[in-house]
Amino acid sequence: MSVKVMMQSSGNKTLAGFTRRISFWLGASVLLGGVAAVLLVLQLTVFAQIVAGLAFQHHSLADEIPALKWLVFFLVARALLQWAADMVAAQGSLRLISNLRSELLQHLFNVGPVGMAGHATGATVTALDAGLEGLEPYFTQYMPRAAMMVVLPFMILATVLHLDGWSFLILACTGPLIPVFMALVGYRAQAIMDRQWTQLLFLGSSFLDALQGMTSLRLFGRARDAVAAVADMADEYRCTTMSVMKVAFLTSAVLEFFASLSIALVAVVFGARLLEGKADFQSAFLVLLLAPEYFMPLRAFSASYHARQNATAAMAGISKLFALPAMAARHENQLLTETLVSIKCENLSAEYEANRPVLSNINCTFARGTISLITGESGAGKTTLVRLLLGLLSPVTGRIVAEDAHGIAHRDWQSNIGWVPQRPCLVHGTVAENLRMANPQADIASLRNVARQADALSFIESLPQGFDTLIGERGTCLSGGQVQRLALARVLLRKPQILILDEPTAHLDPESEQRVVTAIAHVATHCIVIVIAHRGAIITHAQQVLRVHKGQVFSGPHLLEHAA
Repeated sequence: MSVKVMMQSSGNKTLAGFTRRISFWLGASVLLGGVAAVLLVLQLTVFAQIVAGLAFQHHSLADEIPALKWLVFFLVARALLQWAADMVAAQGSLRLISNLRSELLQHLFNVGPVGMAGHATGATVTALDAGLEGLEPYFTQYMPRAAMMVVLPFMILATVLHLDGWSFLILACTGPLIPVFMALVGYRAQAIMDRQWTQLLFLGSSFLDALQGMTSLRLFGRARDAVAAVADMADEYRCTTMSVMKVAFLTSAVLEFFASLSIALVAVVFGARLLEGKADFQSAFLVLLLAPEYFMPLRAFSASYHARQNATAAMAGISKLFALPAMAARHENQLLTETLVSIKCENLSAEYEANRPVLSNINCTFARGTISLITGESGAGKTTLVRLLLGLLSPVTGRIVAEDAHGIAHRDWQSNIGWVPQRPCLVHGTVAENLRMANPQADIASLRNVARQADALSFIESLPQGFDTLIGERGTCLSGGQVQRLALARVLLRKPQILILDEPTAHLDPESEQRVVTAIAHVATHCIVIVIAHRGAIITHAQQVLRVHKGQVFSGPHLLEHAA
Protein backbone atom coordinates (compact mmCIF):
# COMPACT_ATOMS: atom_id res chain seq x y z
CA MET A 1 0.00 0.00 0.00
CA SER A 2 1.19 3.51 -0.69
CA VAL A 3 2.80 5.23 2.17
CA LYS A 4 2.11 8.74 3.33
CA VAL A 5 3.92 9.64 6.52
CA MET A 6 2.91 12.87 8.21
CA MET A 7 5.68 12.55 10.75
CA GLN A 8 9.21 13.69 10.22
CA SER A 9 10.61 10.27 9.48
CA SER A 10 14.12 10.96 10.63
CA GLY A 11 13.21 13.26 13.49
CA ASN A 12 15.14 12.76 16.70
CA LYS A 13 12.52 12.05 19.37
CA THR A 14 14.55 13.44 22.27
CA LEU A 15 14.59 16.76 24.09
CA ALA A 16 17.74 17.71 22.20
CA GLY A 17 16.09 16.82 18.90
CA PHE A 18 12.98 18.81 19.75
CA THR A 19 15.15 21.76 20.78
CA ARG A 20 16.84 21.79 17.37
CA ARG A 21 13.44 21.95 15.70
CA ILE A 22 12.71 25.32 17.32
CA SER A 23 16.29 26.57 17.33
CA PHE A 24 15.22 29.68 15.37
CA TRP A 25 12.64 30.65 17.98
CA LEU A 26 14.96 29.92 20.89
CA GLY A 27 17.82 31.76 19.18
CA ALA A 28 15.62 34.80 18.61
CA SER A 29 14.48 34.69 22.25
CA VAL A 30 18.07 34.53 23.52
CA LEU A 31 19.13 37.33 21.16
CA LEU A 32 16.35 39.59 22.43
CA GLY A 33 17.24 38.63 25.99
CA GLY A 34 20.89 39.46 25.32
CA VAL A 35 20.00 42.92 24.06
CA ALA A 36 17.81 43.37 27.15
CA ALA A 37 20.83 42.39 29.28
CA VAL A 38 22.95 45.10 27.63
CA LEU A 39 20.21 47.63 28.36
CA LEU A 40 20.12 46.47 31.98
CA VAL A 41 23.83 47.23 32.43
CA LEU A 42 23.37 50.61 30.76
CA GLN A 43 20.31 51.34 32.89
CA LEU A 44 22.15 50.62 36.14
CA THR A 45 25.18 52.60 34.97
CA VAL A 46 23.02 55.65 34.28
CA PHE A 47 21.21 55.22 37.60
CA ALA A 48 24.51 55.05 39.51
CA GLN A 49 25.69 58.16 37.68
CA ILE A 50 22.50 60.06 38.62
CA VAL A 51 22.72 59.09 42.31
CA ALA A 52 26.43 59.94 42.47
CA GLY A 53 25.82 63.30 40.80
CA LEU A 54 22.97 64.24 43.12
CA ALA A 55 24.68 63.02 46.31
CA PHE A 56 28.34 63.93 45.87
CA GLN A 57 28.72 66.23 42.89
CA HIS A 58 26.04 68.76 43.99
CA HIS A 59 24.00 68.37 40.79
CA SER A 60 20.43 69.58 40.73
CA LEU A 61 17.58 67.46 39.45
CA ALA A 62 17.43 69.66 36.35
CA ASP A 63 21.05 68.80 35.62
CA GLU A 64 20.16 65.10 35.56
CA ILE A 65 17.10 65.38 33.28
CA PRO A 66 18.98 64.09 30.18
CA ALA A 67 20.27 61.13 32.20
CA LEU A 68 16.77 60.52 33.61
CA LYS A 69 15.39 60.39 30.06
CA TRP A 70 17.98 57.77 29.15
CA LEU A 71 17.11 55.87 32.32
CA VAL A 72 13.41 55.77 31.41
CA PHE A 73 14.27 54.78 27.83
CA PHE A 74 16.49 51.90 28.95
CA LEU A 75 13.87 50.78 31.48
CA VAL A 76 10.99 50.71 28.97
CA ALA A 77 13.07 49.26 26.13
CA ARG A 78 14.40 46.48 28.36
CA ALA A 79 10.90 45.59 29.55
CA LEU A 80 9.61 45.44 25.97
CA LEU A 81 12.55 43.34 24.80
CA GLN A 82 12.14 40.92 27.69
CA TRP A 83 8.43 40.61 26.95
CA ALA A 84 9.22 39.97 23.27
CA ALA A 85 11.81 37.34 24.22
CA ASP A 86 9.25 35.50 26.37
CA MET A 87 6.60 35.70 23.65
CA VAL A 88 8.96 34.37 20.97
CA ALA A 89 9.95 31.40 23.14
CA ALA A 90 6.30 30.71 23.98
CA GLN A 91 5.27 30.88 20.31
CA GLY A 92 7.97 28.42 19.30
CA SER A 93 7.05 26.09 22.13
CA LEU A 94 3.33 26.13 21.32
CA ARG A 95 4.02 25.33 17.69
CA LEU A 96 6.33 22.49 18.66
CA ILE A 97 3.86 20.98 21.15
CA SER A 98 1.06 21.20 18.59
CA ASN A 99 3.20 19.49 15.95
CA LEU A 100 4.37 16.84 18.40
CA ARG A 101 0.81 16.02 19.38
CA SER A 102 -0.15 15.64 15.71
CA GLU A 103 2.92 13.52 15.00
CA LEU A 104 2.32 11.31 18.01
CA LEU A 105 -1.34 10.80 17.10
CA GLN A 106 -0.33 9.97 13.53
CA HIS A 107 2.29 7.54 14.81
CA LEU A 108 -0.25 5.85 17.08
CA PHE A 109 -2.58 5.63 14.09
CA ASN A 110 0.21 3.87 12.18
CA VAL A 111 0.89 1.60 15.16
CA GLY A 112 -2.77 0.63 15.20
CA PRO A 113 -4.80 -1.24 17.82
CA VAL A 114 -2.67 -4.34 17.34
CA GLY A 115 0.54 -2.57 18.29
CA MET A 116 -1.21 -0.68 21.12
CA ALA A 117 -2.70 -3.83 22.66
CA GLY A 118 -0.07 -4.04 25.41
CA HIS A 119 -0.06 -0.33 26.24
CA ALA A 120 -2.41 1.04 28.90
CA THR A 121 -4.99 3.53 27.64
CA GLY A 122 -4.58 5.72 30.71
CA ALA A 123 -0.81 5.96 30.18
CA THR A 124 -1.34 6.89 26.54
CA VAL A 125 -3.83 9.64 27.41
CA THR A 126 -1.52 10.97 30.14
CA ALA A 127 1.42 11.12 27.72
CA LEU A 128 -0.68 12.92 25.08
CA ASP A 129 -2.05 15.40 27.60
CA ALA A 130 0.06 16.04 30.71
CA GLY A 131 3.21 14.64 29.10
CA LEU A 132 3.27 16.97 26.11
CA GLU A 133 2.06 19.92 28.18
CA GLY A 134 4.92 19.21 30.58
CA LEU A 135 7.40 19.90 27.77
CA GLU A 136 6.19 23.48 27.30
CA PRO A 137 7.89 25.00 30.39
CA TYR A 138 11.11 23.31 29.32
CA PHE A 139 11.19 25.28 26.07
CA THR A 140 9.59 28.51 27.28
CA GLN A 141 11.47 28.81 30.58
CA TYR A 142 14.34 26.40 31.06
CA MET A 143 16.13 26.71 27.70
CA PRO A 144 16.03 30.55 27.43
CA ARG A 145 17.00 30.92 31.09
CA ALA A 146 19.84 28.43 30.70
CA ALA A 147 21.24 30.60 27.90
CA MET A 148 20.74 33.82 29.86
CA MET A 149 22.47 32.22 32.84
CA VAL A 150 25.63 32.43 30.72
CA VAL A 151 25.04 35.67 28.80
CA LEU A 152 24.09 38.11 31.56
CA PRO A 153 26.59 37.00 34.26
CA PHE A 154 29.51 37.18 31.80
CA MET A 155 28.37 40.62 30.69
CA ILE A 156 28.18 41.80 34.31
CA LEU A 157 31.54 40.22 35.13
CA ALA A 158 33.13 42.10 32.23
CA THR A 159 31.65 45.36 33.55
CA VAL A 160 32.72 44.66 37.14
CA LEU A 161 36.26 43.75 36.00
CA HIS A 162 36.50 47.20 34.47
CA LEU A 163 35.33 48.78 37.75
CA ASP A 164 36.95 46.73 40.53
CA GLY A 165 39.21 43.67 40.52
CA TRP A 166 38.38 42.44 44.05
CA SER A 167 34.65 42.44 43.36
CA PHE A 168 35.30 40.59 40.12
CA LEU A 169 37.19 37.85 41.99
CA ILE A 170 34.43 37.47 44.59
CA LEU A 171 31.66 37.16 41.99
CA ALA A 172 33.73 34.94 39.69
CA CYS A 173 34.53 32.52 42.53
CA THR A 174 31.08 32.28 44.15
CA GLY A 175 29.02 32.23 40.95
CA PRO A 176 30.18 28.79 39.64
CA LEU A 177 29.56 27.20 43.05
CA ILE A 178 25.82 27.64 42.65
CA PRO A 179 25.35 25.39 39.56
CA VAL A 180 27.61 22.77 41.17
CA PHE A 181 25.51 22.52 44.34
CA MET A 182 22.30 22.76 42.33
CA ALA A 183 23.44 19.78 40.25
CA LEU A 184 24.16 17.78 43.41
CA VAL A 185 20.68 18.50 44.70
CA GLY A 186 19.22 17.90 41.23
CA TYR A 187 20.34 14.28 41.07
CA ARG A 188 18.02 13.48 43.94
CA ALA A 189 15.26 15.60 42.43
CA GLN A 190 15.37 13.71 39.11
CA ALA A 191 14.78 10.39 40.84
CA ILE A 192 11.77 11.84 42.65
CA MET A 193 10.44 13.36 39.41
CA ASP A 194 10.69 9.98 37.68
CA ARG A 195 8.77 8.35 40.51
CA GLN A 196 6.16 11.13 40.37
CA TRP A 197 5.63 10.61 36.63
CA THR A 198 5.33 6.83 37.05
CA GLN A 199 2.75 7.33 39.78
CA LEU A 200 0.81 9.76 37.58
CA LEU A 201 0.69 7.22 34.73
CA PHE A 202 -0.44 4.47 37.09
CA LEU A 203 -3.02 6.75 38.71
CA GLY A 204 -4.44 7.72 35.31
CA SER A 205 -4.70 4.10 34.17
CA SER A 206 -6.26 2.93 37.44
CA PHE A 207 -8.77 5.78 37.49
CA LEU A 208 -9.85 5.01 33.91
CA ASP A 209 -10.15 1.28 34.68
CA ALA A 210 -12.26 2.05 37.75
CA LEU A 211 -14.61 4.29 35.76
CA GLN A 212 -15.01 1.77 32.94
CA GLY A 213 -15.61 -1.11 35.33
CA MET A 214 -17.82 0.76 37.80
CA THR A 215 -20.92 -1.26 36.88
CA SER A 216 -19.16 -4.58 37.47
CA LEU A 217 -17.59 -3.28 40.68
CA ARG A 218 -21.01 -2.31 42.00
CA LEU A 219 -22.49 -5.69 41.06
CA PHE A 220 -19.79 -7.48 43.05
CA GLY A 221 -19.84 -4.97 45.90
CA ARG A 222 -16.25 -3.79 45.30
CA ALA A 223 -16.94 -0.17 44.33
CA ARG A 224 -15.81 1.19 47.70
CA ASP A 225 -12.59 -0.84 47.49
CA ALA A 226 -11.86 0.59 44.04
CA VAL A 227 -12.51 4.14 45.24
CA ALA A 228 -10.25 3.56 48.24
CA ALA A 229 -7.49 2.17 46.00
CA VAL A 230 -7.63 5.22 43.73
CA ALA A 231 -7.65 7.49 46.79
CA ASP A 232 -4.53 5.74 48.14
CA MET A 233 -2.73 6.18 44.82
CA ALA A 234 -3.76 9.84 44.73
CA ASP A 235 -2.39 10.29 48.25
CA GLU A 236 0.92 8.66 47.25
CA TYR A 237 1.11 11.02 44.29
CA ARG A 238 0.44 13.96 46.63
CA CYS A 239 3.25 12.88 48.96
CA THR A 240 5.67 12.51 46.06
CA THR A 241 4.68 15.94 44.77
CA MET A 242 5.41 17.42 48.19
CA SER A 243 8.81 15.69 48.09
CA VAL A 244 9.47 17.44 44.80
CA MET A 245 8.53 20.77 46.38
CA LYS A 246 10.85 20.03 49.30
CA VAL A 247 13.78 19.54 46.94
CA ALA A 248 12.80 22.69 45.04
CA PHE A 249 12.89 24.75 48.24
CA LEU A 250 16.23 23.19 49.17
CA THR A 251 17.65 24.18 45.78
CA SER A 252 16.39 27.72 46.28
CA ALA A 253 17.95 27.85 49.74
CA VAL A 254 21.35 26.81 48.36
CA LEU A 255 21.19 29.53 45.72
CA GLU A 256 20.08 32.24 48.13
CA PHE A 257 22.83 31.34 50.59
CA PHE A 258 25.67 31.74 48.10
CA ALA A 259 24.10 34.81 46.48
CA SER A 260 23.66 36.55 49.84
CA LEU A 261 27.18 35.58 50.91
CA SER A 262 28.70 36.95 47.72
CA ILE A 263 26.80 40.25 47.83
CA ALA A 264 27.68 40.67 51.51
CA LEU A 265 31.38 40.12 50.77
CA VAL A 266 31.28 42.69 47.98
CA ALA A 267 29.54 45.19 50.27
CA VAL A 268 32.04 44.64 53.11
CA VAL A 269 35.07 44.98 50.81
CA PHE A 270 33.74 48.15 49.21
CA GLY A 271 32.68 49.58 52.57
CA ALA A 272 36.17 49.19 53.98
CA ARG A 273 37.77 50.68 50.89
CA LEU A 274 35.36 53.62 50.85
CA LEU A 275 36.26 54.40 54.46
CA GLU A 276 39.94 54.34 53.50
CA GLY A 277 39.26 56.53 50.46
CA LYS A 278 40.54 53.90 48.03
CA ALA A 279 37.32 53.63 46.01
CA ASP A 280 34.84 56.10 44.55
CA PHE A 281 31.14 55.98 45.38
CA GLN A 282 29.85 55.68 41.81
CA SER A 283 31.88 52.54 41.08
CA ALA A 284 31.02 50.99 44.44
CA PHE A 285 27.32 51.76 44.06
CA LEU A 286 27.24 50.40 40.49
CA VAL A 287 28.93 47.15 41.53
CA LEU A 288 26.43 46.73 44.39
CA LEU A 289 23.60 47.28 41.90
CA LEU A 290 25.08 44.76 39.48
CA ALA A 291 25.80 42.07 42.09
CA PRO A 292 22.12 41.05 42.66
CA GLU A 293 21.54 41.13 38.89
CA TYR A 294 24.54 38.81 38.49
CA PHE A 295 22.68 36.16 40.48
CA MET A 296 19.23 36.93 39.04
CA PRO A 297 19.64 34.62 35.98
CA LEU A 298 20.82 31.89 38.35
CA ARG A 299 17.69 32.40 40.46
CA ALA A 300 15.49 32.25 37.36
CA PHE A 301 17.30 29.15 36.15
CA SER A 302 16.88 27.52 39.55
CA ALA A 303 13.16 28.33 39.55
CA SER A 304 12.76 26.65 36.15
CA TYR A 305 15.12 23.73 36.78
CA HIS A 306 12.18 21.55 37.78
CA ALA A 307 10.82 22.13 34.26
CA ARG A 308 13.77 20.18 32.86
CA GLN A 309 13.23 17.38 35.36
CA ASN A 310 9.51 17.26 34.54
CA ALA A 311 10.28 17.20 30.82
CA THR A 312 12.86 14.44 31.24
CA ALA A 313 10.38 12.32 33.18
CA ALA A 314 7.59 13.02 30.67
CA MET A 315 9.86 12.13 27.75
CA ALA A 316 10.18 8.61 29.14
CA GLY A 317 6.47 7.99 28.50
CA ILE A 318 6.42 9.88 25.21
CA SER A 319 9.48 8.03 23.90
CA LYS A 320 7.84 4.69 24.66
CA LEU A 321 4.92 5.65 22.42
CA PHE A 322 7.19 6.85 19.62
CA ALA A 323 9.18 3.60 19.93
CA LEU A 324 6.14 1.40 19.26
CA PRO A 325 6.53 -0.34 15.88
CA ALA A 326 4.08 0.62 13.14
CA MET A 327 1.98 -2.48 12.51
CA ALA A 328 -0.92 -0.91 10.64
CA ALA A 329 -0.87 -0.70 6.86
CA ARG A 330 -0.48 2.94 5.85
CA HIS A 331 -2.69 4.30 3.13
CA GLU A 332 -4.00 7.49 1.60
CA ASN A 333 -6.79 8.98 3.67
CA GLN A 334 -9.14 9.68 0.79
CA LEU A 335 -12.45 8.34 -0.46
CA LEU A 336 -12.63 6.72 -3.88
CA THR A 337 -15.02 8.16 -6.41
CA GLU A 338 -15.13 4.88 -8.35
CA THR A 339 -17.59 2.17 -7.31
CA LEU A 340 -15.81 -0.89 -5.95
CA VAL A 341 -17.19 -4.23 -7.06
CA SER A 342 -14.86 -6.63 -5.23
CA ILE A 343 -12.00 -7.04 -2.78
CA LYS A 344 -9.42 -9.72 -3.53
CA CYS A 345 -6.97 -11.26 -1.07
CA GLU A 346 -4.05 -12.67 -3.06
CA ASN A 347 -1.58 -15.05 -1.37
CA LEU A 348 -2.10 -13.25 1.90
CA SER A 349 -0.01 -14.20 4.95
CA ALA A 350 0.19 -12.56 8.37
CA GLU A 351 2.04 -13.01 11.63
CA TYR A 352 2.37 -11.25 14.99
CA GLU A 353 5.74 -12.79 15.83
CA ALA A 354 8.55 -13.62 13.43
CA ASN A 355 8.29 -17.06 11.78
CA ARG A 356 4.98 -17.82 13.52
CA PRO A 357 2.33 -17.30 10.81
CA VAL A 358 -1.29 -16.88 11.82
CA LEU A 359 -2.61 -16.90 8.24
CA SER A 360 -0.86 -18.52 5.27
CA ASN A 361 -1.46 -17.95 1.54
CA ILE A 362 -5.06 -16.77 1.81
CA ASN A 363 -6.93 -16.32 -1.47
CA CYS A 364 -10.54 -15.13 -1.39
CA THR A 365 -12.87 -12.57 -2.95
CA PHE A 366 -15.58 -10.40 -1.40
CA ALA A 367 -18.11 -9.16 -3.96
CA ARG A 368 -20.43 -6.17 -4.01
CA GLY A 369 -24.09 -6.90 -3.39
CA THR A 370 -23.39 -9.99 -1.28
CA ILE A 371 -23.01 -10.80 2.39
CA SER A 372 -19.81 -12.75 3.03
CA LEU A 373 -19.75 -14.67 6.28
CA ILE A 374 -16.45 -15.38 8.05
CA THR A 375 -16.71 -18.18 10.58
CA GLY A 376 -14.42 -20.52 12.45
CA GLU A 377 -13.25 -21.53 15.88
CA SER A 378 -11.77 -19.09 18.35
CA GLY A 379 -8.10 -18.49 17.59
CA ALA A 380 -8.40 -19.78 14.03
CA GLY A 381 -7.49 -16.40 12.50
CA LYS A 382 -10.82 -14.65 11.84
CA THR A 383 -9.82 -11.51 13.73
CA THR A 384 -6.44 -11.44 11.99
CA LEU A 385 -8.12 -11.61 8.57
CA VAL A 386 -10.42 -8.72 9.51
CA ARG A 387 -7.46 -6.72 10.82
CA LEU A 388 -5.76 -7.18 7.46
CA LEU A 389 -8.89 -5.98 5.67
CA LEU A 390 -9.21 -2.98 7.98
CA GLY A 391 -5.56 -2.09 7.48
CA LEU A 392 -4.80 -2.53 11.18
CA LEU A 393 -2.12 -5.10 10.36
CA SER A 394 0.32 -5.21 7.47
CA PRO A 395 0.56 -8.53 5.58
CA VAL A 396 3.87 -10.37 5.57
CA THR A 397 3.31 -11.54 2.02
CA GLY A 398 0.61 -11.03 -0.58
CA ARG A 399 -1.71 -8.11 -1.06
CA ILE A 400 -5.32 -6.95 -0.82
CA VAL A 401 -6.69 -5.24 -3.92
CA ALA A 402 -10.04 -3.56 -4.50
CA GLU A 403 -11.35 -3.50 -8.09
CA ASP A 404 -13.89 -1.16 -9.63
CA ALA A 405 -16.41 -1.87 -12.37
CA HIS A 406 -13.76 -1.26 -15.06
CA GLY A 407 -11.41 -3.87 -13.63
CA ILE A 408 -9.00 -1.21 -12.36
CA ALA A 409 -7.25 -2.21 -9.14
CA HIS A 410 -7.17 0.34 -6.33
CA ARG A 411 -4.71 -0.16 -3.49
CA ASP A 412 -5.66 2.87 -1.37
CA TRP A 413 -9.18 1.94 -0.43
CA GLN A 414 -9.23 1.41 3.34
CA SER A 415 -10.73 4.84 4.02
CA ASN A 416 -13.83 3.53 2.24
CA ILE A 417 -14.46 0.92 4.95
CA GLY A 418 -17.21 1.07 7.53
CA TRP A 419 -16.52 -0.92 10.71
CA VAL A 420 -19.01 -1.97 13.39
CA PRO A 421 -17.38 -3.87 16.29
CA GLN A 422 -19.17 -6.36 18.49
CA ARG A 423 -19.52 -3.74 21.21
CA PRO A 424 -19.91 -0.36 19.47
CA CYS A 425 -18.60 2.71 21.27
CA LEU A 426 -21.21 5.33 22.07
CA VAL A 427 -20.28 8.42 24.07
CA HIS A 428 -22.23 10.60 26.46
CA GLY A 429 -24.20 13.01 24.30
CA THR A 430 -27.26 13.25 22.13
CA VAL A 431 -28.21 10.68 19.51
CA ALA A 432 -27.39 13.23 16.81
CA GLU A 433 -23.95 13.91 18.30
CA ASN A 434 -23.15 10.21 18.35
CA LEU A 435 -24.21 9.86 14.72
CA ARG A 436 -22.26 12.93 13.64
CA MET A 437 -19.04 11.36 14.90
CA ALA A 438 -18.88 9.84 11.42
CA ASN A 439 -19.64 13.13 9.64
CA PRO A 440 -19.73 16.32 11.72
CA GLN A 441 -21.29 18.31 8.84
CA ALA A 442 -24.28 15.99 8.37
CA ASP A 443 -27.69 17.68 8.51
CA ILE A 444 -30.80 16.27 10.14
CA ALA A 445 -32.10 14.96 6.82
CA SER A 446 -28.96 12.86 6.38
CA LEU A 447 -29.30 11.56 9.93
CA ARG A 448 -32.89 10.53 9.32
CA ASN A 449 -31.92 8.84 6.05
CA VAL A 450 -29.21 6.62 7.56
CA ALA A 451 -31.37 5.90 10.60
CA ARG A 452 -34.09 4.70 8.24
CA GLN A 453 -31.63 2.46 6.38
CA ALA A 454 -30.46 0.95 9.67
CA ASP A 455 -34.05 0.45 10.88
CA ALA A 456 -33.31 2.83 13.75
CA LEU A 457 -35.55 5.77 12.85
CA SER A 458 -38.65 4.44 14.59
CA PHE A 459 -37.01 3.90 17.97
CA ILE A 460 -35.08 7.21 17.75
CA GLU A 461 -38.30 9.12 17.11
CA SER A 462 -39.92 7.32 20.06
CA LEU A 463 -37.26 8.72 22.42
CA PRO A 464 -38.30 11.75 24.55
CA GLN A 465 -36.38 14.33 22.46
CA GLY A 466 -35.81 12.26 19.35
CA PHE A 467 -32.38 12.93 17.86
CA ASP A 468 -31.68 15.39 20.70
CA THR A 469 -32.16 12.75 23.40
CA LEU A 470 -29.16 12.33 25.69
CA ILE A 471 -27.72 8.83 25.94
CA GLY A 472 -25.10 7.62 28.38
CA GLU A 473 -21.61 6.26 27.92
CA ARG A 474 -21.62 3.03 25.86
CA GLY A 475 -25.30 3.47 25.09
CA THR A 476 -26.68 3.46 28.60
CA CYS A 477 -30.51 3.45 28.56
CA LEU A 478 -30.56 1.76 25.13
CA SER A 479 -31.06 -1.94 24.43
CA GLY A 480 -28.38 -4.02 22.74
CA GLY A 481 -30.29 -4.08 19.47
CA GLN A 482 -30.80 -0.31 19.54
CA VAL A 483 -27.08 0.24 20.14
CA GLN A 484 -26.21 -2.00 17.18
CA ARG A 485 -28.66 -0.26 14.86
CA LEU A 486 -27.45 3.16 16.00
CA ALA A 487 -23.85 2.09 15.32
CA LEU A 488 -24.89 0.80 11.89
CA ALA A 489 -26.60 4.11 11.11
CA ARG A 490 -23.50 6.00 12.18
CA VAL A 491 -21.20 4.01 9.93
CA LEU A 492 -23.62 4.41 7.00
CA LEU A 493 -23.29 8.18 7.39
CA ARG A 494 -19.77 7.81 5.95
CA LYS A 495 -21.26 6.13 2.86
CA PRO A 496 -18.81 3.22 2.98
CA GLN A 497 -18.30 0.93 0.01
CA ILE A 498 -17.16 -1.88 2.29
CA LEU A 499 -18.97 -2.71 5.53
CA ILE A 500 -17.39 -5.08 8.06
CA LEU A 501 -19.30 -6.20 11.15
CA ASP A 502 -18.11 -8.31 14.08
CA GLU A 503 -20.82 -10.48 15.65
CA PRO A 504 -23.55 -7.88 15.02
CA THR A 505 -26.30 -10.06 16.51
CA ALA A 506 -24.46 -11.48 19.51
CA HIS A 507 -26.30 -11.15 22.84
CA LEU A 508 -29.48 -9.87 21.13
CA ASP A 509 -33.00 -11.14 21.63
CA PRO A 510 -34.68 -12.72 18.55
CA GLU A 511 -36.71 -9.61 17.67
CA SER A 512 -33.72 -7.26 17.89
CA GLU A 513 -31.58 -9.76 16.00
CA GLN A 514 -34.06 -9.92 13.14
CA ARG A 515 -34.22 -6.12 12.90
CA VAL A 516 -30.41 -5.85 12.73
CA VAL A 517 -30.17 -8.64 10.14
CA THR A 518 -32.85 -7.01 7.99
CA ALA A 519 -30.97 -3.71 8.11
CA ILE A 520 -27.70 -5.42 7.12
CA ALA A 521 -29.39 -7.22 4.24
CA HIS A 522 -30.76 -3.90 2.98
CA VAL A 523 -27.31 -2.30 3.13
CA ALA A 524 -25.75 -5.25 1.28
CA THR A 525 -27.58 -4.30 -1.91
CA HIS A 526 -25.22 -1.40 -2.56
CA CYS A 527 -21.91 -2.27 -0.87
CA ILE A 528 -19.57 -5.11 0.05
CA VAL A 529 -20.64 -6.62 3.38
CA ILE A 530 -18.37 -8.86 5.45
CA VAL A 531 -19.70 -10.35 8.68
CA ILE A 532 -17.97 -12.35 11.40
CA ALA A 533 -20.52 -14.67 12.98
CA HIS A 534 -20.87 -18.18 14.37
CA ARG A 535 -24.62 -18.57 14.37
CA GLY A 536 -27.88 -16.68 14.18
CA ALA A 537 -30.25 -15.33 11.56
CA ILE A 538 -27.47 -13.53 9.68
CA ILE A 539 -26.23 -16.90 8.37
CA THR A 540 -29.39 -17.45 6.33
CA HIS A 541 -28.76 -14.18 4.47
CA ALA A 542 -25.14 -14.95 3.58
CA GLN A 543 -24.29 -15.62 -0.06
CA GLN A 544 -20.72 -16.71 0.75
CA VAL A 545 -19.24 -18.50 3.75
CA LEU A 546 -15.52 -18.51 4.48
CA ARG A 547 -14.35 -20.88 7.18
CA VAL A 548 -11.03 -20.07 8.82
CA HIS A 549 -9.24 -23.12 10.20
CA LYS A 550 -5.62 -23.29 11.39
CA GLY A 551 -4.53 -20.30 9.35
CA GLN A 552 -6.27 -21.43 6.16
CA VAL A 553 -9.50 -20.20 4.57
CA PHE A 554 -11.96 -22.63 3.00
CA SER A 555 -15.01 -21.72 0.94
CA GLY A 556 -17.67 -23.44 -1.11
CA PRO A 557 -21.40 -24.19 -1.39
CA HIS A 558 -21.13 -27.02 1.13
CA LEU A 559 -20.03 -24.54 3.80
CA LEU A 560 -23.06 -22.37 3.07
CA GLU A 561 -25.36 -25.35 3.52
CA HIS A 562 -23.54 -26.44 6.66
CA ALA A 563 -23.70 -22.92 8.16
CA ALA A 564 -27.39 -22.65 7.44
